[in-house]
Amino acid sequence: MSDVVLDLLHQRFGLADFRPSQRDVIDAILDARDTLCVMPTGAGKSLCYQLPAVLREKLTVVVSPLISLMADQHRLMRDRAIESRILNSSMSPDQQRHVLDEILAGYSGLLYVSPERCAMPGFKELLKRVGVGMLAIDEAHCISQWGHDFRPEYAQLGDFRRGIGNPTTAALTATATDDVRADIIRLLHLHEPAIFITGFDRPNLTYASLRMSGDNQRDSALQKLLHDTPGSVIVYASTRRAVDRVHAMLADAMPDRAVLRYHAGMDARDRTEQQHRFMHDPSAVAVATSAFGMGINKPDVRLVVHFNLPGTIEQYYQEAGRAGRDGLPARCVLLYRPADRATQDFFIQQLGRDNPNASEKQIAQRKQIATDKLDLLVSYAAGHRCRRRMILDYFGDETDIELCACDVCQRGDFIEADLDDNTALVIRKILSGIARLRGRFGAGAVADLLSGSEAERTLQQGWNQLPTYGILAEHSRKTIRLWIDRIMEAGLARQIDPDGKFMPVVDLSAVGVEVMRGARRPPAVLADLLHDIKADRKSSRDKKSSKSSASHDEPPLDPTASDRFEKLRAARAELARSKQLPAYVIAHDRTLRSIARDDPHDIQDLERVHGMGPMKVKLYGRAFLAALGHAPPPVTSHETDDAVQDA
Repeated sequence: MSDVVLDLLHQRFGLADFRPSQRDVIDAILDARDTLCVMPTGAGKSLCYQLPAVLREKLTVVVSPLISLMADQHRLMRDRAIESRILNSSMSPDQQRHVLDEILAGYSGLLYVSPERCAMPGFKELLKRVGVGMLAIDEAHCISQWGHDFRPEYAQLGDFRRGIGNPTTAALTATATDDVRADIIRLLHLHEPAIFITGFDRPNLTYASLRMSGDNQRDSALQKLLHDTPGSVIVYASTRRAVDRVHAMLADAMPDRAVLRYHAGMDARDRTEQQHRFMHDPSAVAVATSAFGMGINKPDVRLVVHFNLPGTIEQYYQEAGRAGRDGLPARCVLLYRPADRATQDFFIQQLGRDNPNASEKQIAQRKQIATDKLDLLVSYAAGHRCRRRMILDYFGDETDIELCACDVCQRGDFIEADLDDNTALVIRKILSGIARLRGRFGAGAVADLLSGSEAERTLQQGWNQLPTYGILAEHSRKTIRLWIDRIMEAGLARQIDPDGKFMPVVDLSAVGVEVMRGARRPPAVLADLLHDIKADRKSSRDKKSSKSSASHDEPPLDPTASDRFEKLRAARAELARSKQLPAYVIAHDRTLRSIARDDPHDIQDLERVHGMGPMKVKLYGRAFLAALGHAPPPVTSHETDDAVQDA
């Protein structure tokens, strides 16, 4: 049998030898074993079912998610004189009827169909009557809600398989984590399948993530990348509008180069024409949404750029993997802008609309899965670890990496050291500010709160009465805003768009809550937080009163006030211990200095001290007055209940 297999490989497929694991997968299928095959893009998954289909000479049904992918595979088979048919909605009724008649007459080659076709009862009955020798399911990760491209129609393929007599089944994909692989086996009812995972490492690909501050910088970076890459390029954008804008910008900037576009909003004929031009132009640039790619088998793509943030590491790996399929060096570059997360959060909020039968619990679970995956993708984009290693770790691939050329390894800027206490304190202060706004406002509002802004909105919302108001007043609002981005990148907080209006708000992640409470140290990736961004001290012209100045601008305390200040610090420390809060949440030093200087004798005087206000006075005022030696009136039970509620 081995000579027959090799002869077929040489004569019909024109290949000199098998790629790693291809032969093992083919042998398992020829032995009539159900098979799960996970191979990276460009590793030759299609051959694993095409060659057995030719040898067995029985009807092989191939489920494929895209019409363009079916058409490409069909043309390739016909070019090799291998029997192949397609059956999809792009064909006329007469064309579809002709293919169905051929099947009834005993056709025994490859038949490419969509998952929607498999859901048609008449089609299932037809296949059951004629008999199916093998069922191949391409892009099998689409069957799992844990995957990056879940499609409800794929979830019905297990019933379809049973309905046609449980033929030998091969499920194939380039991206599948442990959870996705388990779903594929369970939902397709694979019987003791042979499982082949050839690894996820693509040593010829160089990964990079470049942080962008805005579209102008991103446009310039993209143009430079294309200028440095004369070969074929794919640029992925997250929305149709973004595709149209980037396409227009590049077409104007590079009039001598073919710049094409592709998204689902275009006419089908236009998409086909654009794809054809891309396949036959060695220097073409395709600007596209994720709809472009599954059917693309162009080996010489030298660069894949993600202009916007994708949704998952699986999606990024699959799309970036369309570079360098010929085994030659290629680049995969992510132009990362933290604000792009809002678009992906919007997409997550739309989950469940494609399945009206899903329960609220199921939809909530899907949204949580998607959010968790997005968090990991953001960690990849913003991280300081080897990018190849992060991808392999995600898929559970323990392959050793040598001589990596990713941007992190080339810079040699691994961050292994732990954070110093001052950096950890700043991080916890920022997290406390986020928590105080309770996920109702954006990052700019958090920066206003922490910097002690006296803007109209700050006063109208009463943020100047919150314990965290101004606790980072010695730093500029701009610096604090950048720090918030870093904290979100590290996964301690996240932007969400709950109303789907592209008005993202900031809230803490579960890990962020633990870090804020001191139950966990901040991640080492934030060790350089205070060093890589120069903290701009506020100038005196930004101060509207001496009371809002940083402590180093205030006149020194006289000896009597200094003594009061130390007593207030001791009282604050006791409050922090009893309430299990950081001391700065009770009151920061600047506020205590103001109290020590003013020496208030009652609640009303204390409320007038900058940084206190009614809420803090209610919670901590009596302790501070007692520390100053001014006995406050007895506490009523009503006040006690209110204070406990507010705390």
